[in-house]
Amino acid sequence: MIDVFSKRTDKPHHYRFMSMEKGSDPNSVGFNPIEIAISSDTKKWVSIYDVPDLDHVLVADSPYVADAKQTDEYQKIGINDGQSLLSTSYAQREIKMTVVFDGMNKQDVALAFDALQRFLVFRDPYWICFDNWPQRMYYVKVSEISQTHLTDMGFVVEVTFTDQIGLSRSVGTTAEWSTNAVIGFGNNQPIEMPQYSFTNNSFTVKNLSDVLIDPERRGHDFKLTLSGQSGGNMKVTNKTTGESISRKDGFNGTWELDGVNPTLNDKGDLLNTDMGVITLQVGDNEFQIDNFSGTISFDFPMWWLS
Repeated sequence: MIDVFSKRTDKPHHYRFMSMEKGSDPNSVGFNPIEIAISSDTKKWVSIYDVPDLDHVLVADSPYVADAKQTDEYQKIGINDGQSLLSTSYAQREIKMTVVFDGMNKQDVALAFDALQRFLVFRDPYWICFDNWPQRMYYVKVSEISQTHLTDMGFVVEVTFTDQIGLSRSVGTTAEWSTNAVIGFGNNQPIEMPQYSFTNNSFTVKNLSDVLIDPERRGHDFKLTLSGQSGGNMKVTNKTTGESISRKDGFNGTWELDGVNPTLNDKGDLLNTDMGVITLQVGDNEFQIDNFSGTISFDFPMWWLS
């Protein structure tokens, strides 16, 4: 289970009509605050609510649906009309959030703003997750913090991030599917829970991303693990894409394709294969496994446009 957000039971929240006594609920505010958390490795997360210096520093607005931004490369071929599309990819994009603080005096405001910068500004990119769309995260770096409203008692600032990848990624991977780390609104979730571990030799793998999972050309994380035995001529085929990878010699143990690098029992195995590559089309991928008995599992994150 990946714990992204704070386990505090007294998180800031929109005010509720529970008492007429002023100050009866010090964690209530006049809007629905959005919790954010950051991580350098997608595993260990730090919530803004777990940083004491950021008490009363609240996110009032988040990107919600980020705009997709494509960049295309064209080439003129001979005297053909127009140009031919050579490649396309998703480019960096800006996403923004609004942060507010209500303090006591000018020193309080200065310290809160300083703490906010220390929480968000780093030389290297990191992952950020917003609790109003908690299954997806963005790989970002702060490009600007604008003080749109600053007084002796508080501030309103707009934080602009550069989304380094141009896509959002699922917080979890299919290995954490049972913990609901990936499932969520707007994530192409089907009615029936998809499977990513199989013991039969013909099955369907669902890629719920908005894009092709491509470990070779796009550098997407992807692991295919076969735990069991083969008498020889093992072959993994994605019949939907027509791609396959095979191994002539038999084995007993764990054979894994990590991206484009195969291993057998944690030792490099590339030269014993035909150096094939596996990708996953958007939607259903029909697989066939030949000459192997055991468990086949898939571990990869989803990628979405928004």
